[in-house]
Amino acid sequence: MSNNLSQKDKQKVKPVSKGKNNGKKKRKPAVFELIYALICILATATFCIVPILLFASSGALTFNFPHGYAFLIFVFICSVGAGFFLFYKQYLNRTTQAKKVYDACNKILKGEYEIDLEDLSSEFKKVGDVLIAVSHRLKLADKEKNDFINDFSHELKTPIVSIRGFARLISKGNLTQDEAKEYLSIIVSESDRLIDLTASTLLLDRLENSNLAIEKEYYNVSEQIRKSVLLLQNDWEKKDIEIIADFDDCNVYSNAELTSQLFINVIQNAIKFSNWGDKIEITLSKTDKLVAVQVKDYGVGMDEETKKRMYDKYFRGDKSRSTHGNGLGLSTVRKIAELLDLELKVWSEPNKGTSFTVIFKSNR
Repeated sequence: MSNNLSQKDKQKVKPVSKGKNNGKKKRKPAVFELIYALICILATATFCIVPILLFASSGALTFNFPHGYAFLIFVFICSVGAGFFLFYKQYLNRTTQAKKVYDACNKILKGEYEIDLEDLSSEFKKVGDVLIAVSHRLKLADKEKNDFINDFSHELKTPIVSIRGFARLISKGNLTQDEAKEYLSIIVSESDRLIDLTASTLLLDRLENSNLAIEKEYYNVSEQIRKSVLLLQNDWEKKDIEIIADFDDCNVYSNAELTSQLFINVIQNAIKFSNWGDKIEITLSKTDKLVAVQVKDYGVGMDEETKKRMYDKYFRGDKSRSTHGNGLGLSTVRKIAELLDLELKVWSEPNKGTSFTVIFKSNR
């Protein structure tokens, strides 16, 4: 979301020299361009006359005075007129097309991204194509920004309203000790939800803006998965879920911090949408070139509409919002997979469960 220049971009920006005219070359006035064009036209007309004079001096061509010289003057005038007409027409065309490009730039600066530069000549075609690409990208960025603000505001509003409501009830007094304790518990839960939402949003923003240094190394992915399961122990024990994660040790070459976050999100998602007393199976298979980790649950599953939108920010398949979450888990999973060149495969059917498979393509 940040518009600040990266360090790499800053290095590309050359400082403006403080010499005469601030280091800028003076642009030639239009009158000089016209004089230059006129000189070219006169030179062209003169070259039209020269062959006739050469032929006349050699005797190959004869003409009588004054009609011969009148003819030469006529040819000269016609040459100048034709040259001036062609130049003026080209000048008008260039001016018109330059104005089109200028107007398009002004529209983009004002935030109007619908521009029409389809009928430009080859001289301005590349500039037009670049401006159209820039306008499309800015339009998309503007839409993403608005969507982010709307979605984040909506997700932020719900816990804040809850906290404020229960805090007001407590401040009024007239509550039993059990009621006050219950309301305080809700306030703590909603505060944790705010912290989780903020942390998840900041992480996804960092991932999308490539502000993380991606360093790869060899590490034991099997041990990493086991630690992820232990970190989520309270979650799966609350639902009496059995976790089956029995596999041999395996090393992969990737970024341990990001893949840890990826597996936590995938396993947490499986726990969230599993029924009470279900089981979750985590398997690992490897070949000479690939390592695949599969997390399979037997919970509510996803319909086609949910599968299409499961990676959208703040989208939650549980429309009743009865499950805890902020809709950023799978968005983060996909972004991490893109950054680390991992492949994701998803199978899911309503009331049959879901399986996420994470494939490490290169196991050097």
